[in-house]
Amino acid sequence: MIAPHTVQVAKNVAITDYLAFKGIRPVSQHGQRLVYYSPFRPESTPSFWVNTVINRYKDFGASETGDDVIQLVQQLNSCSFAQAVQELNQLAGLESKSDFSFSGPIRTPITQTVIRSVKLLSNTQLVRYVESRKISFPTARRYCKEIYYQQGEKNLFALGFANDKGGYVLRNGVGAKRNIGPASYTLIAAQQASNLNLFEGVFDFLSALEYYRLQSPTFPTVVLNSTTNLESAFPLLKKYERVNAYLDNDTAGRTTLERLSSTGICVVDHSTLYAGHKDFNEFWLESPLSHSTR
Repeated sequence: MIAPHTVQVAKNVAITDYLAFKGIRPVSQHGQRLVYYSPFRPESTPSFWVNTVINRYKDFGASETGDDVIQLVQQLNSCSFAQAVQELNQLAGLESKSDFSFSGPIRTPITQTVIRSVKLLSNTQLVRYVESRKISFPTARRYCKEIYYQQGEKNLFALGFANDKGGYVLRNGVGAKRNIGPASYTLIAAQQASNLNLFEGVFDFLSALEYYRLQSPTFPTVVLNSTTNLESAFPLLKKYERVNAYLDNDTAGRTTLERLSSTGICVVDHSTLYAGHKDFNEFWLESPLSHSTR
């Protein structure tokens, strides 16, 4: 028997995330629905639709009416229900197969998370993930690492972006963003030091490098990694004549801008570049220029 919790974890993996992990990207969007060329067959007219709200798909070019992400994995991989659940659970944490159990979640308490090794980016799964965000391998490898770590009895790995206190922001594309080690912002040095660039997250920073065709930023750059790190970054930000802010177009981004201005920092809002998009990476994903990413 597969534990209900294990099945639910599998069902919670977004179909769009699983397709991106496989290198399959949408060709258009209609409200809450994304349209793809069918992953099951060659076709000239996209007929595969994903409803992102209810996390279900429909293949209009076949007799199949569509189903959830488990059914999708079964069809794509010609595997059993149990095997599909196993793969999705592995993706949800990017855990090694030897640690997976259909008996349900491990019962031993999680008392510590320990980094086992930090490596240069080369893992195929992680490379596919960064490329699904339209970030080229050379750019991602320059700033991100592979982090192998142990959480309780599970051996896990993820993409890691180092902060200034020795911790990492971990991303894998199908699970929630999390930190390992102390949380902090990340400062990337540059030769020109009059201005400073400010980003919320690593993929916005990497997207800006790709957009401007840069290997490294022109000005010193701070990636907050979370807006909760803004307060600790204030002493650094106040040293610069101007802060070029590339923040998200949402409540948190606007609040951060207001907070910066209220402290007397000269801040320029560059989010107008990607107006109509949540953040720089979403803008870059839809940009025609991203198709020629290095």
